[in-house]
Amino acid sequence: MNTTKATALLLTVFSLSAAASELPHSAVLKYSGSYGIPAVMTFTRNGNSYKIVSSIKVPLYKIRFESAGTISDGILYPSYYKDIRGGKLYAEAKFNGHSVTYGRIKEGEETETVSGPTMDLFTLAWQLAAGDGKLPAGTRITNGKKLYRINSINKTGSSKYKFGKGYIDIDKYRVRRGDSTVGYAFATAFDNIPAQISYTDDGKTYNLRLTGATIDGKPVQPQQP
Repeated sequence: MNTTKATALLLTVFSLSAAASELPHSAVLKYSGSYGIPAVMTFTRNGNSYKIVSSIKVPLYKIRFESAGTISDGILYPSYYKDIRGGKLYAEAKFNGHSVTYGRIKEGEETETVSGPTMDLFTLAWQLAAGDGKLPAGTRITNGKKLYRINSINKTGSSKYKFGKGYIDIDKYRVRRGDSTVGYAFATAFDNIPAQISYTDDGKTYNLRLTGATIDGKPVQPQQP
């Protein structure tokens, strides 16, 4: 690696590390999905460990996404990711250094070598929050069933977001993974918590919009109009 690339990498790691200290110790985020489907995401951080649990109540059953891992130099490194549907494990990913083992439970697992961090969609959301919209070089995405390269990540704008009886400022980003797109929006005045997450999985589109939030035990109070 030449001096210029090495310096750029060190600066990236330093900036991510500095931003990661701003992640909350705990956050409970309530969302409304497509057709008013309720969803809740909890984020907890204890020292250099973190855990994310997201629950979506779709018709007939409940989906639970769970991931946990460690934070090092401002980067979130998941150790596992689970997709649980109707109380049964549907798909999972296990992370071990430079390899990822993933797959649907009924179809078996496969292992792939990776050169950078690999994250699920929800860990990726908090990584973007910690890095102010930036990702470590070589980051990949997994949904437990497939492994995707990130083709691009772009900031698509800033706007006011209706939240409760007031408004919050958000920054919007678009992440292209394989042949699909994931959309994120972050509440800039509230630790960059994810205000919107939109993605497609197994042919279904999910659009989660923040309706309530508690950060480190305190309810988020938006600016009144």
